[in-house]
Amino acid sequence: MTLPYALPPGRDDATEAADVADVADVILSEEHLLVTTERRAIERVVLQKVIVTKRQTITVDVSHEEIRLTREPLARGTVVQTDTRPALHEPAVMILHEEHITVSRAIVPVERVTLTTTSVPERLIVKETIRHEEIDVDVEPRGLSTTHQGNREAT
Repeated sequence: MTLPYALPPGRDDATEAADVADVADVILSEEHLLVTTERRAIERVVLQKVIVTKRQTITVDVSHEEIRLTREPLARGTVVQTDTRPALHEPAVMILHEEHITVSRAIVPVERVTLTTTSVPERLIVKETIRHEEIDVDVEPRGLSTTHQGNREAT
């Protein structure tokens, strides 16, 4: 250990180190940003089926039977077979038909809807002001003729 002044007789570096007990320790601290994430609910989503009604118009072709009377004059002397003509006193009966529309409903699956969640990563920038400590030492200058421990002059 080199001292800036001369040692008096009978003292060595170890004795002087014991005398220099005025040591001031200063612990410096600084702030660090500790950023964590927490998971919290932000929205509740309910998947619900709703019945929506709408008018639907469909054109359907239908048919029906009608009687058409066609008369043909017979030429004189035309022979008509008797087994194909009706009896004179019995009426001729025909049954007419028509098509009717029948409406029914059928529930048919048309689409599957699935509700899932996905985690979408994104980057957010965190800006904070942090502090730290520094040492500021005020040193008072000594003159060249300043003495230390008695009559010794500093060199």
